[in-house]
Amino acid sequence: MTISRRDFLKIGGASCIVAGAGAALVGCSPAGGADDKALAETGEATLVGYSPVNFTEEADILIIGSGYAGLGAAMAPALAGKKIIIAEKQAQIGGDSATSCCFMFANGTELQQKAGNPMTIDKYWEASAEKLSAGWDQYEWFGEWVKGKTYANTRFVDSAINDFGAKYQEPCTEEELPRLFGSVILPADGIGSGGPNILQPIAAKLKELGTDIRCGLRATALIKDTEGAVIGCRFEDTTSGKVTDIKATSTVLATGGFADNGEMVMEHLPAWANHAQLVHGCIGEGHKLAAAAGAQMFGMDSSFERCNLMGDIPNCTTWGYWTPIVLVLPNGKRFIEEAQSHDAAQAAVDAGYRQWWSIFDQRAFEARAIAHSVEGNIKSHEDVYVKADTLEDLAVGMDVPVETLKATFARYDELVAGGEDTDFGKKAWLESLQPPYHALKLNVCRYKTSGGVMCGPNNQVLDMNDAEIPGLYAAGAVALQSFASVSACMATGYYTGETLAAL
Repeated sequence: MTISRRDFLKIGGASCIVAGAGAALVGCSPAGGADDKALAETGEATLVGYSPVNFTEEADILIIGSGYAGLGAAMAPALAGKKIIIAEKQAQIGGDSATSCCFMFANGTELQQKAGNPMTIDKYWEASAEKLSAGWDQYEWFGEWVKGKTYANTRFVDSAINDFGAKYQEPCTEEELPRLFGSVILPADGIGSGGPNILQPIAAKLKELGTDIRCGLRATALIKDTEGAVIGCRFEDTTSGKVTDIKATSTVLATGGFADNGEMVMEHLPAWANHAQLVHGCIGEGHKLAAAAGAQMFGMDSSFERCNLMGDIPNCTTWGYWTPIVLVLPNGKRFIEEAQSHDAAQAAVDAGYRQWWSIFDQRAFEARAIAHSVEGNIKSHEDVYVKADTLEDLAVGMDVPVETLKATFARYDELVAGGEDTDFGKKAWLESLQPPYHALKLNVCRYKTSGGVMCGPNNQVLDMNDAEIPGLYAAGAVALQSFASVSACMATGYYTGETLAAL
């Protein structure tokens, strides 16, 4: 049986392989041995430009990507005894998540309840349902979906701790986190420590439960049967080039965004094209695979949810939630409210710059939520770090106009004395900095993209007619409704996993 060109759709190097009419997708490699053919269907299929499909392995659930969304999608199914394969193209697990600051919004978790936080997930949903569900009236199921995702975020944290050994800090007190008290939790060593405290423990427990996690496998094509169901994926070993076809009842795309794909950035976010990339490996292969399978795509130009530029020291951009900091441009002038972490890079660009400075004092080294991050980032970025006992010496070290920086601090101290930031609206940590002063220079980088695969009520991928594509799911930054946040990636991954565990 030969596949015609109209049956084979290829987009940007990722493809979807579809069998011709009247047969299941099949593959018998003439060179394959008995073991290779054990999982292959009967018959033959010739693929345009590709070797025949040869299913040599099979799983209940195949997850492409091993960040928070991918591992989250495996948690409930692993506990339910499902056979799971997780494929990661990079040499280690984590993907984009490995470098995330892991600033997690959560409500009603057991961790928060034990700390005395009165907010339950039911109360949070009751207060937030209308806001969280707004803008999707054309989908009658959306309200129930966003409720499920919201509750799944809480269940992810509880299961990560109770079932998978993840480690979190005791929730911050109101004194420590005045602006977002009660709604944020962090990994055990604070901002930026999600890898050793959350990702790695979850991965270790998944392996213990029988999940097969493989690194160095790049997804190159989804495989569909003649009725349009996705029944597996083709992979290429990034070291040897060996091709492997894995059959699965359900396939989950958890491949992250596309900020590291210059061609896609130029197409969808051309204003970003001249900025460096912060996280490498977010190449949009999940978007391409889904599109090749006929998925509906939306909002990749940030028309739905704003994408994020970021500083090249990403954890640094969150410090203003826990300690007094002052952000200034290379001209020495303050330019934004300091807790607006994800807006600082764009604000710098809007002001005509590609860099800015974060200035802080000794209190940053003492705040338990960020101390580990502060010390680690100073050590790893010594070339852009300045310490000084006076503003004059600080300005010289930063190479900014001395008198301008002194005027900026004089104005800031005036606002502190008056008790109100009438320039930028800063509320939390409106306090003067004390010498010695510390400063780190950040460069504007591409970070998170938004938009992508449109999913239905159970995170099943939708086609152009709003119909679910059988066997195909998406979670995390590749999915439109994840909005590329860490918490949403965890939540959509876990929510997807709960759906698959019940099948």
